[in-house]
Amino acid sequence: MKYAPSVGVKFHEDGSVRTFPGNTFICHLDQSLPLIDELRWAQDQLKSMNCGDKFSFLPISSMHMTVFEGVCDQIREAHKWTSKLDLAADLSATTDLFATEASQVGAQGGFEMMFDYVYNCPIGGTAIRIKPANEQSTQALKQCREALKAATGINVPDFDDYHFHITLSYRVIELEEQDKIELQQTAKRVGERLAQSFGSLIHGPVEFCTFQDMFKFTPVIKLS
Repeated sequence: MKYAPSVGVKFHEDGSVRTFPGNTFICHLDQSLPLIDELRWAQDQLKSMNCGDKFSFLPISSMHMTVFEGVCDQIREAHKWTSKLDLAADLSATTDLFATEASQVGAQGGFEMMFDYVYNCPIGGTAIRIKPANEQSTQALKQCREALKAATGINVPDFDDYHFHITLSYRVIELEEQDKIELQQTAKRVGERLAQSFGSLIHGPVEFCTFQDMFKFTPVIKLS
């Protein structure tokens, strides 16, 4: 048995969530949306796989789309850290800085998104890839991310290649060949349904959040 890359970082070997503090800019999904039931169904399909116990599933209550990644306390690499503070700075100092700076960028949110495809990440788990539903949202997201890059001083090399998504699970144990086939078939079935049922997702305001682990994201400020 071989453990997946998430183990020892975001999760423990038994699949329980590991302390992994940080901050991030996200849009929480409105829990009253019909889409929530579709995501719950999608997770249930994944959980019912023979290899379902090789994954850890995120709570439906935490479902969100990341708009711009902040920093993680346990990942202190220059290209993933703010240029405005030393690499040894306390995480709380980055949170205070980002909250102050981001409060000056104005209202951000209202992005309209649509389903793209189901993605099984080689180093993560299963996610729903989503994309802007129109040019207005494409440009609004681009401008928002540029503003947050300037506000935070975080300039990752792959900034322009970011894919918006809703994470459903993280892989904890690496899959055997038959597991990979089952996952592909399940993802295909989920994708076929979501392509019909996902509809249009209109986000509320961007939230700057802190987290202690991958199961809960606590808003500090809303960019509204």
